Amino acid sequence: MITQAQIGEGIRYVSGYIATAGAIIVTIGLLPADTAHSIVDQSQKVLTDLQQTISDGYLLAGLVFPVIMAAIARMGWKSASPVSQAKSVNSLDHAAVVTTDKKLAVAAGVPLVEKLPS
Repeated sequence: MITQAQIGEGIRYVSGYIATAGAIIVTIGLLPADTAHSIVDQSQKVLTDLQQTISDGYLLAGLVFPVIMAAIARMGWKSASPVSQAKSVNSLDHAAVVTTDKKLAVAAGVPLVEKLPS
């Protein structure tokens, strides 16, 4: 996972590239110095906001991730139950479930037998 320090370093590199490009354009004379200064200021504001947005995104992900994982774990837990397994197998056309457990037979809606055939 990307760290906050890596994000800051990337933004510094981008800012350096923008400043270098602006300096070259101003040196050639294609852009007045005041306009270039304004562009650099605006780009720094944008990059600062971008850094804050990415940081907030990581914070949000850190808060939401455990909730999502808990929901997925709950779904896995429920699907691994004997009742769920019996219902899944019983829904297939080429398979049938029979059980000697009265509670499972009632809960899953499967036939109850006294003794399983050997």
